[in-house]
Amino acid sequence: MTTSAELGIPAVTVSPGGEATTTLTVRNDSDIVEAYTLEVVGDCAAWSTVEPARVSLYPGTSEQVTIRLAPPRSHEVRAGDMPLGVRVLPAEHPDRVVVPETTVHVEAFRELRTELSPRRRRGWLGARYRTAVQNRGNTPVGVALAGRQAGEDLKFAFTPDTRSLEPGESADVRLRVRTRKPVWFGAPVTWPFEAEVAESGDGAPEEESERQKDSLAGEFLQIPVFPKWLLIVLAALVALLVAWFALVRPAVRSAAEEAGTEAAEKQVARS
Repeated sequence: MTTSAELGIPAVTVSPGGEATTTLTVRNDSDIVEAYTLEVVGDCAAWSTVEPARVSLYPGTSEQVTIRLAPPRSHEVRAGDMPLGVRVLPAEHPDRVVVPETTVHVEAFRELRTELSPRRRRGWLGARYRTAVQNRGNTPVGVALAGRQAGEDLKFAFTPDTRSLEPGESADVRLRVRTRKPVWFGAPVTWPFEAEVAESGDGAPEEESERQKDSLAGEFLQIPVFPKWLLIVLAALVALLVAWFALVRPAVRSAAEEAGTEAAEKQVARS
């Protein structure tokens, strides 16, 4: 007494977030009515089903069931080939279990999640930011980071400026933004900029346009070295000095001269 089962195609390709199907033909080669329990085993079991999951067959008959594959769009389902097995377990003769196998090819997808924090900072010459990058795709990816600003007023330094990330892996990259010259007086200056995170690596020219590139908007507020209130104080001091030399000092000098003249006259009179 035997049980035979054959998958419809030798390999199945499925895209994460999508669905693919194949068939399995189960045949009862015994001389009794047999019921079969069908179950997907292996790495694909979490997102694969058999419809129907149980069949009953008369001797010499067969039935075709559907294997439905629906991997989630998640970094936990790695791209590549993985085996798919379906265990066909006879109820009356469990020792006659068979497990036909095929290969499932999970297609790759890329997805980066990026964030710049804080979005806005202030300082005299520069400020520090954090660029967070997470690979939410199901295949390893390299990323390159660069800064961009309309003009050449800012300098950017990422530490590091390239990273390789496994599926699900995250990285925090430090960003230092600096101006090329200070602002000594006046109002604060706002410098908008963009932190660019792009997939890197060698590939065919047609793949270049498929690579993800994110531009994260940031802002650096450059404050003057000498604040406004200090200018007001300096202006007041200058005004006091001007008043001293223009008004008070001449009056003091004149009074001193008059006192000296009066004292001299008194001395002459005594003589």
